[in-house]
Amino acid sequence: MRPLHRNQLVWLSEGAWQRVRARAWDAQAQSILAHWHTQKLPLVVCRQRVPDSPDSISLGLPAPLQWERRKLALEVLDADIEQVGHFPLLTPALLGSAHVAELQDFLSQLLELHGTARVYGSYGWQQLTGLPCVRDVSDLDLIVEVPDLDIAGQAVWLLRGLRTSCRADGELQFPDGSAVAWREYAQLIGGKVERVLVKSRAGVQLSCMESLQAMPC
Repeated sequence: MRPLHRNQLVWLSEGAWQRVRARAWDAQAQSILAHWHTQKLPLVVCRQRVPDSPDSISLGLPAPLQWERRKLALEVLDADIEQVGHFPLLTPALLGSAHVAELQDFLSQLLELHGTARVYGSYGWQQLTGLPCVRDVSDLDLIVEVPDLDIAGQAVWLLRGLRTSCRADGELQFPDGSAVAWREYAQLIGGKVERVLVKSRAGVQLSCMESLQAMPC
């Protein structure tokens, strides 16, 4: 099985698209898939829905507002994937001119920690598709890539201090692809909880700090 991580993006080959679209879909799903295919848009790697399958790769397609934010689930083979990539990097101008200074300061401090921030969720898909995805209630969902637990702790304080017009949410992602919601990690290091939910492509599990420290990075 290809060593893909949850929340990576993949682009399917032409043959794979033909096979996907030949499956039994309703009219709305067919419309979504036709747009994704013709516009050469990516799909997102999600938690493996068939854990014991060595060849199957579980993907997701969260459609924009014009398709009522419908989510499609697909299973493909490793050979169906033509290209692998990532969600867009967070940029200072993402939320408009009113928040450039706040985001620039956050990114500068994160860079000093050797961390990066990518945008997924509504803001990420809006950048990728060019279609309306963001609503007034949408969170700013971030994948903050950190090299280790120490940097994760420092990144949490940066995230807690980020003040924008929308709520900053998302995950801390470690080099092995595992991820923890940053708000949950803040509670763990603050002593408010003893375990957090660790997510990966293989599944989810509750882990204590000792278990996190034992993770390969």
